[in-house]
Amino acid sequence: MPGLSAPPVEGSVSDGSGSGSGGRVAVVFERGNAGAAALREAAELASAGRELWVVTLAPQARPPRWGRAGGEGPYNIAIRQEAELELREARNILGSIAARATFEVLAGCPQPPLATWVARHGFGLVLLPHRRLVRGGNPFARSLRRETTAEVRLIR
Repeated sequence: MPGLSAPPVEGSVSDGSGSGSGGRVAVVFERGNAGAAALREAAELASAGRELWVVTLAPQARPPRWGRAGGEGPYNIAIRQEAELELREARNILGSIAARATFEVLAGCPQPPLATWVARHGFGLVLLPHRRLVRGGNPFARSLRRETTAEVRLIR
């Protein structure tokens, strides 16, 4: 697969076992080596027949209490546009697999409601990029494990 040059991930998955809910896989993409590795893992699963969704997160600013002078509007628009660019990058990295994937920007204030979104769509597996210096490897991992039945994997 051209464009997928991330190093091998821990516990590579090729058989699609070990996750519930009908083979639906969500991968949270963010720029960087861990994000590319998560996409690589997702591409492997999609090649094995799993339904793939790629999501980028767009945290939104709260409106100021004291007025709207400039407000959160320009910031929120810029963050959503950046998230769309990340989705385009994810499509390019996935190559031909992208044609079989669904892409979505998830926005929320102050953070996108990832666990709610995962539960609503019935994903059996969620791939998250591992972040160094973050307790638990990713700030969303704990809430996903607590609020959903999905298997959560942190990809380095």
